[in-house]
Amino acid sequence: MTDEPVSPDGPEQLRAEIEQTREELGRTAEQLVAKTDVKARAQAKVTDLTERAKDATSQVPGVLKQAREHRTQVIIAVGVLVALGVGVRIWTRR
Repeated sequence: MTDEPVSPDGPEQLRAEIEQTREELGRTAEQLVAKTDVKARAQAKVTDLTERAKDATSQVPGVLKQAREHRTQVIIAVGVLVALGVGVRIWTRR
């Protein structure tokens, strides 16, 4: 098996291959330009982070509301745990 290029069947096939190669080269050049556009990439990152921060902050009121609704239950649970801890401590000292 050799790595020799296959010769095109005719001038039309050669032109089609040249056109395809030009299109691929153009796409590659566009991708390289996009990667080197630091300002645009930084702006895209800022926009993404801003949206993520807005989403996170929009959830805060709901979380606070849930915490307020369950505040009494949390206080009771902590009180029970403290009482159990004190009881165990007293029991082990006897």
